[in-house]
Amino acid sequence: MECWHCERPSHAICRFCGRAVCKTHAQEMPYIIHTYRTAKGEYKAFVVAGAVWCGECKPQQDPITLANLEN
Repeated sequence: MECWHCERPSHAICRFCGRAVCKTHAQEMPYIIHTYRTAKGEYKAFVVAGAVWCGECKPQQDPITLANLEN
């Protein structure tokens, strides 16, 4: 595959959107693996620091509502 930005050979895939990126254009962003609620009612998360990010996509902080989906 080729880099989304410069079309040179890619070295990684964006964890958030799947775009291919080369070492020059690869960036890092934390990635949440799992969230949970403690017995005390606190919300916690297991996070991977330094997940590959293309720098182009915009991961959303909050969940979005998906309308018109049927079971």
